[in-house]
Amino acid sequence: MAVKRCYLCAEDPEARRLYGRQGLAQGSDCPLCYRPACRFHLTVVRWRWRESGLVDSTLICKRCKNTYEHRNWDVARRDWIT
Repeated sequence: MAVKRCYLCAEDPEARRLYGRQGLAQGSDCPLCYRPACRFHLTVVRWRWRESGLVDSTLICKRCKNTYEHRNWDVARRDWIT
């Protein structure tokens, strides 16, 4: 899903200069903080569903991953791998 801007590129002039608007077409909103991020600022996190044991993954922004915000996301049903 395309986004119109990336909040991480907007905060960092060097990243904005490096990436420009190239990654916006493949960007999406982070499911944790709900802010738009380009594909260069998205990263994969994986978890195992406790009920079924199946492994699943999604893209979140790098800030949420680096601050471990994803570990607090639905901890009752997910065992985090990354």
